[in-house]
Amino acid sequence: MAKNKKAKESDDVGDAPKKKSKLFLIILIVLFLVLAGGGYVGAAYFLQLPPFEPAGPTPEEIAAKKAEQEKERMLLQRDIYIKCGNKFVFNMKSGRKLHAGQVEVVLVVVGEDSEALARKHLTLINSVIFEKLSTQAFESLLLPSGRQRLKRELLDTVRAKMSEVAKTPVIDQILFTDFVVQ
Repeated sequence: MAKNKKAKESDDVGDAPKKKSKLFLIILIVLFLVLAGGGYVGAAYFLQLPPFEPAGPTPEEIAAKKAEQEKERMLLQRDIYIKCGNKFVFNMKSGRKLHAGQVEVVLVVVGEDSEALARKHLTLINSVIFEKLSTQAFESLLLPSGRQRLKRELLDTVRAKMSEVAKTPVIDQILFTDFVVQ
């Protein structure tokens, strides 16, 4: 029994260095994992790697970008006024009398593309306007409501013709800058 006791004591003494070395190895592994994890977190933070990627633009940056895009769109979509060359002089009948009319027209287009199309087809537009003016009755142009009706008719006629030719209405408004009926 004494031998067994001595054998047990000697095994305990032999196991102690093994247990200490296993414990030391486990501590080293855990320490290595902690340092590696901390190193990655630090590097990821400074290099903006996952999970520290930038979250994207802030709401202020998004609003500023949208405002800038809207400003650019508004610059491209501004009203442009195109004078229709010379004044239109035309004759009108009223019963048995002949009357003369003189109108100066300005076209309003929206955007530079529409301006280019309107300038390209300005001769055609002038022809359509003159044709429509020459069919007017004197009495109808004496009242403001008659002149407004004439504007609407001119706009509809010019838009129809431009839609035929350029596949888009092009003209936004027609304005009279000078309107004389005698």
